[in-house]
Amino acid sequence: MDQPLMTALERELAPLQRQGHHLVLERGGLSPEASDSHSLLQVEQWLARRHWDLVVSTTMSPVAEVRKLDHNIPVLFRSADDPRSYCLVRSLRQPGTPTTGFTSALPGWAKMAEALHLAFPRIRGLTLLVDGTREEFDPDCPGVDMPPCRPGPIPPDELPQALGSSQDDAGLRLAARRAGLPLRYVRFCRREDIGQLKDWLPSGQGVLVPMTYLTYFHREQLVPALQGQGLPVVYDARYFLQAGGLMAVKAISDPPDLPRGIELARRILEGADPAHIPIQRPEGFEFIINLRAARAMGLVPSKAALRTADQLWR
Repeated sequence: MDQPLMTALERELAPLQRQGHHLVLERGGLSPEASDSHSLLQVEQWLARRHWDLVVSTTMSPVAEVRKLDHNIPVLFRSADDPRSYCLVRSLRQPGTPTTGFTSALPGWAKMAEALHLAFPRIRGLTLLVDGTREEFDPDCPGVDMPPCRPGPIPPDELPQALGSSQDDAGLRLAARRAGLPLRYVRFCRREDIGQLKDWLPSGQGVLVPMTYLTYFHREQLVPALQGQGLPVVYDARYFLQAGGLMAVKAISDPPDLPRGIELARRILEGADPAHIPIQRPEGFEFIINLRAARAMGLVPSKAALRTADQLWR
């Protein structure tokens, strides 16, 4: 639980305290550098301290760790990840497990492709950058068994496994077909592969970069490497633009705003079953162009894109 949410929750729950309810709020945290086994041990030690009526997490990984240890404790997550990819819920409409919260995971690859083609109509193809690291699923979760990660262009017969449980590929293929652009997939497996992207991304390509473990944690190296090739690149999160990225197509609101998070936490603590509370999602996308990055790269987005963009960073 982050400090602003904790402070607000303490304020909202004060009436229950005055009515004689004994409430204990405690903030815990996991080190981002910790290994999976160490993180699991941290969560196990924290859960063992007392009986908890609700766990609130700002990222998805601690939720997965809690679920490995206790299938019954209510959990409220505040994350950009899709909880279905972790097998934490059965569906977004009806979680079916004591887990609910917020996700900005909307199928957005097609929107990213459309934005690229609108802004730079002379591109000759599209390339999706794929994170090839293996996801760790719960043993009871029927995830896709990813092949060993081999960096570089992905052979067609490996695509279903390489893309895992993504909900976006069908829309991306349709968008590429409508634009008359060939579609390629390039995989990288570790930070060291970033230096080889120049060999795998031919000139004239528009590049799509979804937010994944590798792209997010190595964005300070990835973004300059892509910008240095002079290729139009679109990302799906603001973080990449803050690192100097060119364009982003992202969910309209970062999940969640504080009042909505407080309301859900209060409902659960007052007895609502999170298994029946739909996962909250944004209702659309916003298109952002970083004009500073465009000037530095010598790229000129189309007038149509400049008119369409929701934000222009100057």
